Amino acid sequence: MAKTISVVSAHAAPIEPTHAIQLLITLLLLAATVSLASAEEIPAPPYLVGRSEALVIGIAYDEASLSPVAPVGLAATAGASGQIVMYRGSGAYGLPDFDSTFLALDLDGFDSASGYKGRWMLSGLYSPVAVATAVARHFGYPAREGTTRVERDGLRVTATGTTAGRQLVRVDMLLKPEPCLRGSGMAHGLTRDAGTGAIQLIQIPHVGEWCPAESIEVEITAPPGDAFAQIGPLKVLWCVYSLRSFAWFDPVVSR
Repeated sequence: MAKTISVVSAHAAPIEPTHAIQLLITLLLLAATVSLASAEEIPAPPYLVGRSEALVIGIAYDEASLSPVAPVGLAATAGASGQIVMYRGSGAYGLPDFDSTFLALDLDGFDSASGYKGRWMLSGLYSPVAVATAVARHFGYPAREGTTRVERDGLRVTATGTTAGRQLVRVDMLLKPEPCLRGSGMAHGLTRDAGTGAIQLIQIPHVGEWCPAESIEVEITAPPGDAFAQIGPLKVLWCVYSLRSFAWFDPVVSR
């Protein structure tokens, strides 16, 4: 059940059966080689994303639903605040053009010099799959393959996140007729090292424009059992539309 949050041809000669089997095997091996190569094309960070277009929705989670997925030993902010971030990135160093949707939880004790709370990713979608593989391997993000479509029509901006052909989340916002603000800052991403269990901090400097907006609708349509359905947000707090450049650096052990 969806959750809706209201805002406060060419012809060729026949191929002999034996030759057809050999050709099929060759094509399968070639496809496997190309698939592996595409996954290995992405190097280790740092990464620089020259341009991103994003919808960022500030939310308050249902604290009871967070218990099974919140990071053990770390403190969420009062009110269990977080974000839904849906964006596409292009013109990058180290990465192909890609898109992403993720849910994040704000944590106390990891504030950046810019005043941002530490951000823990609860679940994320990335496309293409090579990017999902890379951010999971190098950053420890809970990433899986899924696509994000961002569309703008005048002042209205809509984003949808899907996986395996099924929509999980949809956000619809309206830009306010106010000037966008330009600035820069540093965000802190947080994950846990899969081998040691240590908390890792990922520095994410960024620069660009933030445009004020109001949420028209946020709809979680993920099926029961999906992470997006289990930790659906309770209330929309704020939203912005941003055009910015940002970077990801290698994680460093924080504690």
